Amino acid sequence: MRVLLVDDEPFILEGLKILIDWAAEGCEIVGSVKNGNEALRFLEGESVDLIITDIRMPECSGLQLLEKVKKDMISDAFFIIMSGYNEFEYAKTALRLGCMDYIVKPVDRDELLTVVRRIRQLLEERRVDKARRSELEKGYMDRNYITHLIGAYDREGGSNQHIICKDNLDALTRAIEENDPARIDKYVDAFYQETREKNLSEEIINFNISYLLFQLIHLASAQDDEVNQEEIMGFIGESSFEESLISGSSTYMQRFCREYAEYISQLRKSAGVGILQEVEKEIRTRYAENISLREMSQKYFINNAYLGQIFKKRYGMSFKDYLTDCRISEAVKLLIRTDRKIIRIAEDVGYKDSDYFVQKFIERMGCTPSKYRRDHAET
Repeated sequence: MRVLLVDDEPFILEGLKILIDWAAEGCEIVGSVKNGNEALRFLEGESVDLIITDIRMPECSGLQLLEKVKKDMISDAFFIIMSGYNEFEYAKTALRLGCMDYIVKPVDRDELLTVVRRIRQLLEERRVDKARRSELEKGYMDRNYITHLIGAYDREGGSNQHIICKDNLDALTRAIEENDPARIDKYVDAFYQETREKNLSEEIINFNISYLLFQLIHLASAQDDEVNQEEIMGFIGESSFEESLISGSSTYMQRFCREYAEYISQLRKSAGVGILQEVEKEIRTRYAENISLREMSQKYFINNAYLGQIFKKRYGMSFKDYLTDCRISEAVKLLIRTDRKIIRIAEDVGYKDSDYFVQKFIERMGCTPSKYRRDHAET
């Protein structure tokens, strides 16, 4: 993780460099500058993953730097804002602008370490997502190429059956559409048998799989015109690219096609109001537990991607955001009605990391839990 330090006090910059073992944390200090303008010039020629900046500096403050970087999309780096002024307004402004965290000087080593590790984890998740999107985009380009290739063969009077196992794949698509497991298994076996008989190369087999996935995306879109195509791609990516469908066995292909057939079947059904009511009840009663959308989909026998789609359509937010809102609402009640410590309340509503709880509370309520408690002490 590439880190840029920004502070107008040289001893602060030097102190940050030795405060933690950056190399041991998988980080590299790639630059240290004395104000926001210098940071912007640095970013013109360097990529950075994390910017740790003071809030008050000459020429260009930390908040101005943060705002310009986000507004002009100069970098997608995470931000940590430092300040010697323990005033909530600074924190609120920084968080509103997209800052990851706000640390009061003098910087505590353990606090900084916790935030850096959390950002490293988020960065890794971002990189995995980016790699997955790249694979999906590559697959989509391949599918466009397949369509072009088939057309070219037809125009030239050739037989696309030499490269595309079209009859078997079209029959397989129909079996998936009709959710017929026996026929799905039959045509998957027939497809692999045909690739062996034609002695197709790995590249051509990849093209065949891309052709099938193109058909499946179209099939899902045809069931519900409100379905987000990116989410369909996400479902296919999660089920196929991650576990190497393209180079996998017929057994795995059969499992994937059966799962997709169930997905298509569920898209045909109504919005699943009854299931959504049960899921909402689970959130309301089990908010303090480590519940997830995947767990709910398994419990109520509904596809994970589809449950996420209909949940967002009904409630206007993701399952995760709904769970967060529920937890923060319960925390508000505990702050007003009890004298429990903040760290205990965080645990009571489902957060093991009290710092993360405070961050989520600020995002939802516009102030820290302590300030909220003080402001409402008389009510």
